[in-house]
Amino acid sequence: MLIVLLLLPFQTGGGNVHAETGKVTISVSTLNVRTGPGLSYSVLTKVHRGEEYKIVDTQKDWYKVKTDSGEGWVADWLVSAETAVSEDSSTHEARVNTDGLRVRTGPSTSDGVVTVLHNGDAVNVTDEDGEWLLIESGGTRGWVHSQYVSGKDSTSSTPSKKSENEQGIITDNALNVRNSPSLQSSVLGVLNKGDKVEVTGSVTGWYEIEFGNDKAWISESYVEFSDGADDAGSDEESTSTPEDLVGIITVHGLNVRDETSLNGRIVGKVSKGEKYKLLKEKNNWYQIKLENGNKGWIAGWYVQKTVTAAAHETNSTHENVTILYNGTNIRSEANTGASVLKRAASGESFPVNSKNGDWYEVELPDGSAGFVAGWVVSVRSAAGENTTPTRKKSGGLQDKVIVIDPGHGGRDSGTTGASGTLEKLLTMKTGELLAEKLKSAGAKVIMTRKTDEYLSLPSRVSLSHYYQADAFISIHFDSIMDSSIAGHTTYYYHNQQKELADDIHGSLSDRLPTLDRGVRIGDYHVIRENNRPAVLLELGFLSNPTEEANVNTQYFQDLAATAIYHGLGDYFSE
Repeated sequence: MLIVLLLLPFQTGGGNVHAETGKVTISVSTLNVRTGPGLSYSVLTKVHRGEEYKIVDTQKDWYKVKTDSGEGWVADWLVSAETAVSEDSSTHEARVNTDGLRVRTGPSTSDGVVTVLHNGDAVNVTDEDGEWLLIESGGTRGWVHSQYVSGKDSTSSTPSKKSENEQGIITDNALNVRNSPSLQSSVLGVLNKGDKVEVTGSVTGWYEIEFGNDKAWISESYVEFSDGADDAGSDEESTSTPEDLVGIITVHGLNVRDETSLNGRIVGKVSKGEKYKLLKEKNNWYQIKLENGNKGWIAGWYVQKTVTAAAHETNSTHENVTILYNGTNIRSEANTGASVLKRAASGESFPVNSKNGDWYEVELPDGSAGFVAGWVVSVRSAAGENTTPTRKKSGGLQDKVIVIDPGHGGRDSGTTGASGTLEKLLTMKTGELLAEKLKSAGAKVIMTRKTDEYLSLPSRVSLSHYYQADAFISIHFDSIMDSSIAGHTTYYYHNQQKELADDIHGSLSDRLPTLDRGVRIGDYHVIRENNRPAVLLELGFLSNPTEEANVNTQYFQDLAATAIYHGLGDYFSE
């Protein structure tokens, strides 16, 4: 009987597992290969963008591949696959590529709605009628328009791509460059108005482009093409190739190393806001050339990629500020309590009218003025010289002992989101991003857990006491029965912890696009029993489907880690 039970999930009728042959190509910089088909399984090894591996099996959204470390599982949404299903079946798997897709009783918009599917949901396509597909999902059958389903054929997990070969010009600033044609995919970098790109393919609403050595995707709404009579009038100009890939440094004092490892020897430092041509990429590290002529490697997770373009140059003699983080607030006055006039995107540039303490008064596109904090921008002269002043608060993190506590772990999953997100995995991701930022600033970082393991609450507090933490940060995501509730909250228990809570929460509120629920007293063990400066952060509600999708993005995760980082910097510099 046991043998029968083990074999049942692999039967064709189950629709979950298929024996396949073929190969996968890794689509992201670094990808975990796990011991089982799920994020809760331990990591067997890591693989990197462009590497190819043989498929030996599939299960739902996962491919089992053969690596040098043995056979393991990779998520199908992070690879591109060329597969040939061994069984002869009239059905094939596909994936929804939009949110709120209505599944109908018949192949038209006049038919009734059976259910609603979301971006990334897997479906089985069993029939088609013109541009409509009959699909099965979770025991429900119905019709959807083929435009909203990716991977119609059995050899692709992306929408059917049309070949292109044109040069496009970007028409807006801070256009996100993504690793697949979806708003939910990872952001690889940004493009700005006037940048030239080589368009190599397209699907509905998206263009595939060359971005350095990578293939990437941008929205078709912000690209225009030359009609053959461009203003330059030069054949050389009209056939020019896209500009070099450039990296904008996103942290203070980033070490440049002689190899692609944090263990590499430090050969120099670069500063936040500086731009460097990216010479080579290896395992999410980039090689750059310093002013002294030496070459070295910088960690890719501290680099915002973009391209150079003549359109960015200006003959203006005054300074310009360039926004470093997406969602940066431009306010009506020079303080964090003033009303927000505009949320600026990473890469946007504004002329400086004047300086007010740590704030810059800038000219907005409509001619009005606003204020932006000096610690979230890079300042450059018309000649391109970096004139960003050294902020008196910088360096406060040097040698500070920071204990980062990613909430839950192991058998304690924490809360589960509306779409199945496990809190324990999300807190780990945020904690790792924060740790890297703090280490780059010279802080001594202690993680209460480094893997998906269970750790008791007293043990977490004991680590804070043992290392005499200068700050203890417990990271969590919230949940409540009312799915409409959203926002971030900061908790403290002892009066001595309030200053830390205020500084971190102020930074979160200034940067996060979510509702501010304030600083509160919370009767939580890790802060109640902690005699060190300690806070517990609830960064969003997983019970709110919209917020769950938001906090799962790389953009939000990095923004949250950056906000906590700056809040700690403020706390230690006062």
